Formats: sequence, C-alpha cells, structure tokens
Amino acid sequence: MDSNTAPKKSGNQSLIIQAIDDLLGLHKKAERALDAAQKRELSEEEREAIGHYEEGLQKTLDLIAPAGMEVRATEVLLNDQYARTLYVYNWPNYIYPNWLSQMINFDAQMDIAQFIYPTTNKAIMKMLRKKVAEMRSSIRILEQRGIVRDPTLEAALQDAEELRDLLARGREKLYQFGMYITIYADDEEKLKKLQTDVESLMGGKLVLSKAAFFQMEHGWVSSLPLGIDELEINRNMNTSPMATSFPFSSSDLTDDHGILYGINRHNDSLVIFDRFDLPNANATVFATSGAGKSFTVKLEILRAMMFGTDVFVVDPENEYVDLCKTVGGTYIPLSLQSSFRINPFDLPKAVRDDSQTGETLRAAIITLHGLFKIMLGTLTPSEDGILDKAILDTYALKGIHLTTENPGEMEPPTMHELVDVLMTTDGGENMGRTLQKYTEGSFAGLFNQQTNVEVDNQIVVFQIRDLEDQLRPIAMYIVLNFLWNRIRADLKRRFLVVDEAWNLMQYDDSARFLYGLIKRARKYYLGVTTITQDVEDFINSPYGKPIITNASLQILLKQSPTAVDNLQKLFYLTDGEKYLLLNSDVGQGLFFAGNKHVAIQIVASPQEEQIITTNPEEVIAIRDAKKRQDEAKRKGEELIPKGVNFQGKIDSEKAAIEAQEQKAIEEKEAELRRENEKANAVTEEKQAETSEGIDTPAAEELPEETIDTDKEVLPIDNVPTEGYPNSTMSQATKPDEEKEEPSA
Repeated sequence: MDSNTAPKKSGNQSLIIQAIDDLLGLHKKAERALDAAQKRELSEEEREAIGHYEEGLQKTLDLIAPAGMEVRATEVLLNDQYARTLYVYNWPNYIYPNWLSQMINFDAQMDIAQFIYPTTNKAIMKMLRKKVAEMRSSIRILEQRGIVRDPTLEAALQDAEELRDLLARGREKLYQFGMYITIYADDEEKLKKLQTDVESLMGGKLVLSKAAFFQMEHGWVSSLPLGIDELEINRNMNTSPMATSFPFSSSDLTDDHGILYGINRHNDSLVIFDRFDLPNANATVFATSGAGKSFTVKLEILRAMMFGTDVFVVDPENEYVDLCKTVGGTYIPLSLQSSFRINPFDLPKAVRDDSQTGETLRAAIITLHGLFKIMLGTLTPSEDGILDKAILDTYALKGIHLTTENPGEMEPPTMHELVDVLMTTDGGENMGRTLQKYTEGSFAGLFNQQTNVEVDNQIVVFQIRDLEDQLRPIAMYIVLNFLWNRIRADLKRRFLVVDEAWNLMQYDDSARFLYGLIKRARKYYLGVTTITQDVEDFINSPYGKPIITNASLQILLKQSPTAVDNLQKLFYLTDGEKYLLLNSDVGQGLFFAGNKHVAIQIVASPQEEQIITTNPEEVIAIRDAKKRQDEAKRKGEELIPKGVNFQGKIDSEKAAIEAQEQKAIEEKEAELRRENEKANAVTEEKQAETSEGIDTPAAEELPEETIDTDKEVLPIDNVPTEGYPNSTMSQATKPDEEKEEPSA
C-alpha cells in the first residue's frame, strides 16, 4: 500500500462521516428548535391542556406497581403478599465459585440485587500499607514479650500482603460490594420459615445475612430493577471473590419454539427445544436397558408430528407398533413370512443433487458394494473388481447403463439376476454360490423381489424383529438405503430413527454408510436419531465417535458402571455428572444441546404414556383394561344397540308398506272413478227406456279386472287404519258402506 495515498483516503472518509454527522446534528437541532418554537407559539391554556394529556398517558410503572402497599417494621405487605429484605453483612475469607447457584435455583420466589462500586487503588494501597505495618508491629511486640504467636493475626497479615501485591501488579481491583435478597410469601409463617431456609443455605457457605428491620421499604426498593441502593450496606471486596457471586449461573434450555422434552432438574424450568435450530438436527441417545431411551424418542416423535414433521423408524424390537397404529401410520413388518419386500437394486426416481448422467447408478453401485461385503464377508481386491463388473452387467440386462437418462424410471434387476451373472463369470462362482441362499436357500424371497412398499404417510415404521440375527444388519442397511433414496428425492422436514444402532456398527461398511447418511442429513432437512445401549461397541467402531460428534443433540440417561467411564471421557463429564448418570431413575439424565447441557427429567402426559410406554407391567395393564372395555362394549351392543337397530328396521319396513299401500289405494280409487262413470252412463240410457230407476252398481258387482293383482300389496287386515278417517283407504276397504252411499 502506498503510504502517501492511504492517509488521503482515510481523511476523505473522515470528512464524509463528519459531514453526515453534522447534517444529522443540524437536523436534530432543527427539530428541537421547531418543537420549542411551536410550544412558545401555544397559549397558556393549550400548554396546560397538553400537560394534562401527557400526564394521562399510561406508563410502565403504572402497569407494574402494586395496588396497595403497607410498610411494617419487619416486612412490606404488597396487595396480599408479604416481602422481607435480607442483606449480607459478612463474607468468608475463601468462597468457592458458583456458590450462588443454590440460591438461584432455590424453590422460592425471591429477588436478588447486587451493587458494585469501583474504588481508586491509590487510597486503598495507602491504607493497606498502613494495615500491614500495624500488623507487623503487633507481631513483633508479641515476639519481644515472649507471648505465643497469634495464627489469626499472621493469616490476616499474609492476606493483606497478597492483596497489596495483586493490586500493585494490576491483576486485581477493589470494589464496594452490596448484596440484598428480598423474599416473598403468602403469610407471615411462610415468610419466617423461608427466611430461616435462606439464611441457613447461605450460612452453609459462611455467608451471613440479616433482615433489614425498620428499613424494609428501603430494602424492597433496593431489590427492584431500578438501580437504586437505598440500604447502602456494602463491603470491601476484590475482583476474584466478587466474581464467585456472579448471579447468572443457572443453565436453561427454554426456547421460544420447539417441543417439550422434559423438566430441568436444577430449577424446574421447562426444556423446550427445536433440533433444527442447531447446526445439524442429528441426535444420539445412550442409556442402559430399561432406562427409558425408547420412551424418550417416541415422546419426541409424537410431539414433533404435531408440528408437521414426518418420521421414519427402523424398529428392531417391535416397540413402535402401538404408536404407529394410534396416529394412523404405516406399519411394515419385514420377515421371511411377510408379503413386504424391498429390492436392494432400486434406483431413486429423481435425486436433486445428481447433476450428471450416471451419478445415480454409480452411487447405487457403491452402496451395493457395502451391502454385499456384509453378506459375503471380506473380499479380495480381485473379487471386489469381479463383483463391480457383475453389478454393472446385471443392470445392463435391464437396459440400464451409465449413460442412461433417468434410470430410476426403469425396472431394476433383482439379486437372482446378479447370481446368474456371477455364476457365469470367471472367479465369481464362489460369490454366486454364497448369495444363492438369499435367492434359492433358506433366506429366499426377502431380498430377491421387486419393491412393494409405500411410504406416503407421516410416520412409517419398519419392523425387523422377526428376522434372524444374521439378517438384521442386512435388512437395516437395505431399509436405510431405501429411505435415503426417498428422502433425497423430496425435501421435507423429517426424522429418521435408527433404534439399536449397534447392529450397524458391527460392520465397517454399514457403519460407514450410516455415518455418511448422518453427515449429509442436514442438506436434506433431515434429523437422524441413533439409539443404543451398547456404548462400548458403538464407541470402539471407527465411525462411532464421528457419528456422535456430528450430532448436535445428545441425551444420556441412566448408565451402567461399565459404560459411564467411557461416556465421561467422551463427553468430558464432571464427577458430579458421572454420579448423576449412575444414580438416575428411569427417564432421568443429561440433555446436551450444542454448547449447553442440563439435568433433565423426561415427562409425559397420562395419554401419551399409554401410547408409548414399554414397561411390561404397564403394557399388560393397558391391554387388560382394553379387553375389559371391548367386552363391556360388546355386551352393551347385545343389550341396547341391537334392539334400537331392530326397532329402526321395523319402522323403515312399516313406512315402506304404508307407501306401497297408499300407491295401491290411489290406483284403486282411480279405477273406481272410471267404473262409476261408465255405470252412470249406462244408467242414463236405461232410464230413457224404463220409468223405474236403476241403482248404481255396488262395489262387489264391479268386474274383477278393476283389482290389480299384479301389485305387491299386503293383506288389508295387516295395514293399520288409524289416522285415516274418511280417507280413500276407508272407501277401498269397506265396500258395503259404499253400497249405501254410492259415488256421485
């Protein structure tokens, strides 16, 4: 840089900044002058009105002030609450850091105020030199008189000299320090007991306190967040001991949003957190058997689903079936007897980060290499090369090559076709014969068919409990690869839970695959949760520690004595935290989130606990209660609901019969009218020939054709006639009366 030009540039910048500041200053001055001028132009009445208006504005102090206050000699009564202020009057010579945390986390309502006043070192140094000289003189006099030396005086001299040296070197500073505690209670008895508890708690640290009797109003005001010290009871204190009284020692994990994990055991605050706010959303859960690790993860799943998070679970022990069924999820049991199949040769239909042709197939081949190393065992370099070519040739049989566009749209091959290729390849016969047990032998069918599994649901659980131990790592590998392809194709907020992850850590290839998945999960809005109880096997794997370090959230529940030492080294736990894990109950432990961690108690509501519990006694009790409920419901249906349904059936049949009868009556009435008209016409003709009148034909004299026998009408006797007075039904069913009163 040219030294001649640099100052000019800096000077120009300074001039510009100064000009901007001047303009802003002039603008503010102009505003103030304008306000003053406007006020001067106002009349006395207008200024008085504005003053009354400003006095009537609502202020913050009006909102927080108590409705009433009574000052007494021993306490202050605020509304219905009693307040008493204590002050610290004596401090020990030595005090340990973070001693105030017990007070901060004490289960009581209190306000703590600290006032720090800096002093000048010059006057203090002069005073210390004088004190040191006095104490040395006293010690010398005692020696001359032959009096036994005073240890207290010698210790005070040593402390004064040490403080003098620290102040002289500038490593310490001296302050005036005052500390006040205002406690609150609902009545005087509780207030007195609370005072005793607080004084005892601080007295255990040799920090002595008293109540500020006859100064309660000053004490209460001093403890308010106003920065006003009306008590002015202070003590000389240098930097180091004053730092031990730092009040912000409580560790909280309460976020503005997220899900509730449990309760902070230190101060009973809520542990609310969102995993996706961390650098990555991955989590690891370590706990001994029966400590509540699956309970914790299922509780997290249940609450995360309420915020729209999708969940995939690999369940080796059938522990998630009740949760899955309760929330309407998809439950997929994988076994030799089940009908669900996943083809390990599947290719993703669309992967967002595959920008080049052939990348999809290459990634699939690398994944298959890891799978076949688990199935075949250790491979020589020659066998590895033969296997690679055989996989390429197997895909080629289906028309899938490295140059194929969108290979995921085509039908993939199966393992049977790979075995055929290996059996016809030099050097591949042994691998082909080994893989035949998965195509023709005892394990045939499980990994040798096209995929028929759908995962279009908010929660999908893959259960592999019924598989042989030899097949579990293979099945977990295939399921994870299948889910990974689906996750990459569609960006959504998801959890992927891998229970009993130590199954994958037994093999380097499966552990490497899991580590790669965890490392890339954040890119696809995915949080991977690994759960294990075998800490030693997990940590001893070359990929165990990297998996843990790539998880921003760790939950350590109750541990066995053999595992807690490894965890202490891995997580840099203190001895107190180590013993906390050893002595924790079910659902208790340490919750790590980024750089913070707290002691946690996992809590669930009774309804949640019924869904997610794995305690055998609770599971049996819930199932028995459900059986009794179903039996009572079934008996109730036999006694009441069936009768109601039968009556409803009777009513519907009755209505149908009435409708049919009404229709038949209307048709019958129309026919009768037509016949009557014909009869009337015949009567008129005969009256012209004879002098004697002829009666209208009676109903029984009508032709038989007038009754439609093809209609499905029930017997008239079975049809109720109540409610039909003078109706057409009466006319149709009482022909004798119609004789007496023929129709007009």
